[in-house]
Amino acid sequence: GRVGFLFSFARAGAKAAGAALANACVRCWAPKAHGVMTAAIVAVASRNARSVGVVEAFVKRLELGGVIGACVSRVAAAAPSVARGALTSWAQWQGVRVLMRIVAPRQARKIDYSMRVAPVLASYMVAKKRIARFDDLEKRDAAWERQHQWGAARMRDVIEDFGGFYRKVGQIAGTAKQMMPAPYIECFSKTMDNNPPVSFRKVRKTLENSLGGPLGLHFAELSRKPVATASIAQVHFGRLLDGREVAVKVQATDSAMMIGDIYNMLSTTKAMRWLGLNEGLDFPTIFRAYLDVIDDEFDFTIEARKTEEFAKLLDEAGLSDRIIVPTVITATRRVLIMRRVRGMKLLTLFNRARSNNKIPRCPSPVAKCHAIGGRGWRGVFYTMFEAWGVMMLHHGHFHSDPHPGNFMVSNDGKLVLLDWGQTKRVSDLERMHMCRLTLYMSNEDHYNIAYEIREHGSVRLEKPTTEALSALAYAYFDTRPSALAEMNVMDFKNSPFVHNKILKNTQEGFFAIRSVFLLRGMLSTCGLEMSMVEAWESIARRALIENGHVPPSRFRLKAQKVVNRSVVSLQRRLNVGSGATLNTLDAYMSTREPTSDAPGRWPSTSSFW
Repeated sequence: GRVGFLFSFARAGAKAAGAALANACVRCWAPKAHGVMTAAIVAVASRNARSVGVVEAFVKRLELGGVIGACVSRVAAAAPSVARGALTSWAQWQGVRVLMRIVAPRQARKIDYSMRVAPVLASYMVAKKRIARFDDLEKRDAAWERQHQWGAARMRDVIEDFGGFYRKVGQIAGTAKQMMPAPYIECFSKTMDNNPPVSFRKVRKTLENSLGGPLGLHFAELSRKPVATASIAQVHFGRLLDGREVAVKVQATDSAMMIGDIYNMLSTTKAMRWLGLNEGLDFPTIFRAYLDVIDDEFDFTIEARKTEEFAKLLDEAGLSDRIIVPTVITATRRVLIMRRVRGMKLLTLFNRARSNNKIPRCPSPVAKCHAIGGRGWRGVFYTMFEAWGVMMLHHGHFHSDPHPGNFMVSNDGKLVLLDWGQTKRVSDLERMHMCRLTLYMSNEDHYNIAYEIREHGSVRLEKPTTEALSALAYAYFDTRPSALAEMNVMDFKNSPFVHNKILKNTQEGFFAIRSVFLLRGMLSTCGLEMSMVEAWESIARRALIENGHVPPSRFRLKAQKVVNRSVVSLQRRLNVGSGATLNTLDAYMSTREPTSDAPGRWPSTSSFW
């Protein structure tokens, strides 16, 4: 009856899914063996009764007696039917996939993604238990290096095959040079700006529907090949009928698919936490934060308004002689037309230098334009710090996606800030919290840093000591190198988060943290060490006064800084208290293999505590 039919249907579905999962695992773990096994199964399944009789005769001629002979004969006789059953299950699964892609494409994409990621997670679970048994530090590091090389290659394939939001995850990982293993940095840095382009036929259709009428009514010329492709849109260069050169940004991704990708990543991080692979980090909060801002990225009229808003803000702050925003000409929901700015992306400069294993050289016009902040790249990053200080602390609305692909250096040396689709607004309460934290951190007032986080922050640690909260603040909210900021989150044995877990991350402040990580990654690429909160000190003090708050006394903060440094220095010499902890940490870090070309990777760690 019905129960029997449903039971048979469920059993067939389970067998098909099991065959698909086994196929995905073997293909991921041993691709060469997967090819051999596939060929063998097809060959065995295609045997007829005559060939089976030949095999049985061959087994009898071997004269294998006893249990072994009986088992070999039984396996040889059953092999064709088992192989045909496996092929049938695989064919059923392919039929289900095709049907789901037609009826429920988002669910089909989620299942395909899960099938690709599950073997990687399983491999890390096995590796974690296997490598934990190694006592030799060098042997353990070598084993993790091999595991990361393998995992990075598989995850790069996932990003390239699926695109969408997964490319944004690659952007974060590809610039977190201090916190991700080198194989992931190498693989993910290649996925930033090379999304497979949408065909020009679809681009033409989007443009004609959005602008009204054929392209000839709007453009004198338009490149068929995109100059940049990203997770949501791609850019084409063109020229309007009045002769103005333009950059045309065309939406190329379905919003429902992108949001589905975020939910998929959220499910993945929940699975990692359940499997014990999150190592004390609250990853789900990160993807919940993306769900808060993703809708605005699919309406280019909102991006146009934000572009004009920030152009005016930077001009009023006196930064327009060093950093500019493209001028908007026309905007619809799916098309954004801006004046073209000639120059080169920082991503191109960095990738060229990385391919030659060198630190990127700052072009002369760029160094001259930003000389007020220091020589070469130091002046460029000082300009970035000023811009983000004005946006975050003064305005409460900031660009939250500062990866190298979103920066250009124009021919006259100015910094061009692109892609205002992803921005974050913070409440006045959060903004004042960041201003106070900036003042305390720039003067190394560790007690008040911890007090500020406990009273006004949303981060919760398992052991919220003053040292731990201060260390976390410098890792999360400043670009200067510190031991915690440089700690590899994938080092499952030595990560400090294993011993003092982050119970709750900050969803409100995540994009500020992301901006810090991206800027710190670019600093590391350029071989520099700079503190963002020190550049922000005057902006934070002014913002507090403008909002009716009394900032801490300059004299008290400077005096406290001198006292704190003296106390920590004495504790380190005597190897007691926080000084003993720092000595132990520095001793461990001195054994780490350098991953940066920057001189002095491990600076004085007074600011760490």
